[in-house]
Amino acid sequence: MEGGAFHASYDSVRKPPMPAFDLDIGVIYTHERQLMPRLLETMSASGRQLRMRLILVDNASADALEPWCAYFPQTRILSNGRRLSYAANLNRILDASTARYTLLMNTDMYFDPRVHCLARMVAFMDSRPHCGLAGCRLYHADGEDARAARRFPTLPLVLARRCGLGRLLRPAIGYHFYAEHAAEETWPCDWLSGCFLMVRRQAASAIGGFDEGYGKYFEDVDICLRMARAGWQVMYHGATSCYHLEQRASKSLLAADAWRHLRAYVRWLRKWGFHPSAAAPLAAARRAAA
Repeated sequence: MEGGAFHASYDSVRKPPMPAFDLDIGVIYTHERQLMPRLLETMSASGRQLRMRLILVDNASADALEPWCAYFPQTRILSNGRRLSYAANLNRILDASTARYTLLMNTDMYFDPRVHCLARMVAFMDSRPHCGLAGCRLYHADGEDARAARRFPTLPLVLARRCGLGRLLRPAIGYHFYAEHAAEETWPCDWLSGCFLMVRRQAASAIGGFDEGYGKYFEDVDICLRMARAGWQVMYHGATSCYHLEQRASKSLLAADAWRHLRAYVRWLRKWGFHPSAAAPLAAARRAAA
């Protein structure tokens, strides 16, 4: 198994029972009290037609999480005795999920309920049975498009972005963010921003969840590549959207998160090499064409 601690099974011979929920929504809580009301209120309103459950991970916070349970009739709290890494917490959510799809979200996000993002994303996944993981269009709070779909990173691109040299590599950065596509389009992509990942339970079971060796950063890039290698599509769906109040903690080269990002990239290179897209098997292309 290539992934982390997620252990589930899928019986390909005997048809499994119908899940009680269409969508499990996983959120990791540490100390983001000011963000939760807006996130949960708009999230609940964005998928009223769905059978939804909130899976809330208490990542060794000092807060009581009961106030956040009122937003969803069905809420499950997973309590950590000590603080775990991001990838480890995501695997806890996947392990607890029983719905057809699991949405993995950051806390610094919110929805426009009029867009019906969650309902439209579930319908999108239903219409594409070979799609293992999908994301929607992301906006910053000022309305700027956050370009959720990306190509696998290259060493010059990573160094340029970490060192503030993006202007010198503007064409390469445009290529990285699929600038040839309009943001409202839908297309298969290399990977998606980990702040919003809708995962098919069958696909997560097949690949073994997230690789916890990354600690922080690149766990989203890694799982998308492994999805493709296992023959599942990774899809960006630009016909619906939500908002991400992105902090970019790794933007400054001197920030601790910037060094965590670089260490994660070194681990990615050791695992997959400089040209990971070439490693995806023919099965992925066949599924994408089906």
